[in-house]
Amino acid sequence: MKKLLSILCFACFMFAGSQLSFAQSTIEQQKTTIKNADDSVKKNAQKVINALERGAKLDATQKNKVYDIFLAVDKKMKGIEAIEDAAERKAKQTKLQDYVNQKLQQVLSKEQYELYMKKLSGKQ
Repeated sequence: MKKLLSILCFACFMFAGSQLSFAQSTIEQQKTTIKNADDSVKKNAQKVINALERGAKLDATQKNKVYDIFLAVDKKMKGIEAIEDAAERKAKQTKLQDYVNQKLQQVLSKEQYELYMKKLSGKQ
């Protein structure tokens, strides 16, 4: 009877250990996903900033404002990407791009904004 009880205890500990290790790996995967999402926002903003820096000089306040614009728009963009209707999604993306262009026009000088629009049109 003692042997059976010890085998049952061993099996229970093995089961509990496997569940605990699975839960920890799931949490780590979620942290990695969140970190990657943050990195993609930073990368998108950094691409625009780098493109503008090559052609026109940006000062530190302009860089921060451009970064803040893209950070604010990212959450909206994720919501738009979840829309299933293609026509509605395209309309909202266009509206969001117009909003970004308007905000950037307020932050950038005329020459910098023209450079941004030239690079944007060349990308599409």
